[in-house]
Amino acid sequence: MNQIFYPRSLVVVGVSDKADNLARHIANNLIEFGYQGELYLLGRNEGYTLDRPIYNSVKQLPAGLDLAIILTPAETVPGLLDELGAHGIRYAVIESAGFSEFSEEGAKLEKKIHQIAQKWGMRLIGPNCIGIICTESGICTIFVPTDPQEIRPGTISLVSQSGGVVLTCIDMLAAAGLGISKSVSVGNKVDLKESDYLAYLVNDPATQVILLYLESIVEGRQLVELAAQSPKPIIVYKSNTSQASAKIAQSHTAALANDEGIVNAAFRQFGITRAMTFREMMIYSKGFVLPPVRGNRLAVFSRSGGHAIIAVDCASQFGFELPPYSDELIEKAQPFFRVNVIERMNPLDLGTVFNFEAYPVLIEEAIRLNQADAILLIFNYRRETIPIAREVAEKIKSLSQQHHIPVALCYFTETSEFNYLEQNLGFPIFSEVYEAIQALAASRDHYRRLELLRTAPTSALFLPNDAQSKAHWVISRKSSALLALDQAMQVCESYGLPVAPWAKVYNLSQAVEVSARIGYPVVVKAISEQVTHKTDVGAVALNIPDQVLLASAMLEMEQRFSQQGLEPPEQFLIQKMLNGGREMILGAKRDPSFGPVLLLGLGGIYAEALQDIAIRLAPVSRADVEEMLNELRGARLLRGIRGQPPADRAALVDAMLRLSQLMMDCEEILEIDLNPALVFEHGLQIVDARIVLKT
Repeated sequence: MNQIFYPRSLVVVGVSDKADNLARHIANNLIEFGYQGELYLLGRNEGYTLDRPIYNSVKQLPAGLDLAIILTPAETVPGLLDELGAHGIRYAVIESAGFSEFSEEGAKLEKKIHQIAQKWGMRLIGPNCIGIICTESGICTIFVPTDPQEIRPGTISLVSQSGGVVLTCIDMLAAAGLGISKSVSVGNKVDLKESDYLAYLVNDPATQVILLYLESIVEGRQLVELAAQSPKPIIVYKSNTSQASAKIAQSHTAALANDEGIVNAAFRQFGITRAMTFREMMIYSKGFVLPPVRGNRLAVFSRSGGHAIIAVDCASQFGFELPPYSDELIEKAQPFFRVNVIERMNPLDLGTVFNFEAYPVLIEEAIRLNQADAILLIFNYRRETIPIAREVAEKIKSLSQQHHIPVALCYFTETSEFNYLEQNLGFPIFSEVYEAIQALAASRDHYRRLELLRTAPTSALFLPNDAQSKAHWVISRKSSALLALDQAMQVCESYGLPVAPWAKVYNLSQAVEVSARIGYPVVVKAISEQVTHKTDVGAVALNIPDQVLLASAMLEMEQRFSQQGLEPPEQFLIQKMLNGGREMILGAKRDPSFGPVLLLGLGGIYAEALQDIAIRLAPVSRADVEEMLNELRGARLLRGIRGQPPADRAALVDAMLRLSQLMMDCEEILEIDLNPALVFEHGLQIVDARIVLKT
């Protein structure tokens, strides 16, 4: 990656002396941005431009240049790439379009350049991209004329699946006074992918914050695991959220744990901050450029009482505490106020303080007294007080950096003055109280999550010694991708998941014998590969009190199957009827991008209607499952209401840990529904299970 972002020598391929030649624009940008390495130009015809010769043969170039930037018609790229590889070049940025994004013929060309790259051991960016920027080395391969003043150097790096988004983000980062360190437009990702750039930027000393714009996530598991190891904040703007899955879900879990639900849960679980707009990307970037927020206490100083009330609302929304100020701080503040009595309330209303030099004094005192984990100053001022307001901003910037505590400045003033501060202060500034607190909350949540990931203890789980071998044996006897109900129950039992007493029968006499042994009342379920959801076709009979009604239920079930054009069931499952308990759904699926995913929620026949669920990537810890339970809107039901006893949370947590291990061990499993699982005051019983295997 250093040879890509810090090349000592490079060649721009596709250059002519025409003023509108795109490759010439790339070469000119490199010169304008101060690239100090050796720069060569290669084109179809010999010539001279930008005070440099244009060569028309790869053989005229020095051997072993660090990097090639290619912008020529798509059909010429394979031949050029082969020549460059033979000449010792091992890194190339292919900005040409007309590949897999354009046509089937283009896809064939793309496959060909990948084969050529493998032949020579080359690494490729693109094709179909606007290339890379590195403000530190003077690299800017954008193919439109670009003024260096447009791209402000900074400590934020960007990886984007869209070239247009790169330009938008660079403009917005410059406008916000943040700037850019590196950017890369990944294009069609024929070779290097987002995870490759992320792995590099995590360790790049010039990068403080990482931004990703993604339209699709191909290697989700690798992405989040890299993020979990990163000491740097990662902000992701993931678009393309409305695209429906092409595959019809075969289970409640598959329907509920959809693409967006998994992305949100995975990002939250591994400490990635998700932005839903470009503006949010900038807000979060400002928050992460400040020192980390390490706790939940927020101190607010406001010149306006109205803005102070807004701050209270926002602090409540984002879960901040507003502890009252200490007597010591109030005593320090007293000389600056024009009233004798000062409320110790937080926010502190500075409306009667007209000596603005008091603001940094009070904030420094709050820092000294350890009053808060983050500080917000809301400052309203007009034109006549601009000089002193700028001095205040500079002093508070120094305090924040000196004491390494986040101080969010929210300035309300003329637009021209606000823009001046953004461009010249060299410190984040906010125009909305909500956005300032939103930025601080993102920082708090990120660093809290990283701490949890680092300190979470390993969850001890005692499984049967032969759990994995038993499950594999049952799965090996499958007759279709959908395991029979009795087989699904056996897989659950192999991992110690508690299943309500059951037995498989083939006829009425066996059913009568099993029911007497299990004890009435019982449940009868048809075992049939033809049925997805048993209640939809009347394949379940509940609360059967005796053998007479048992016989009737089995006969009626056979008749219902025939009436719906289904083959009558040849096997039945007899199960103990359980009453009471909270209905929960415990589920899992194997996502193509993120791997094994777990789901927990309110269950039964209303699981999809209620959609009260929590999602995590497996494996999970006890703390993860506890967090999932707390996320449910129906969590109060588990605690017991109106005289009902509480549900056994420990049993739920244990069951989820076993399900997690089952998914980690048995890669053949695509989806699992344990729905419903009945949770009692003491213990849990699974009464139905559905397992779909890979085909």
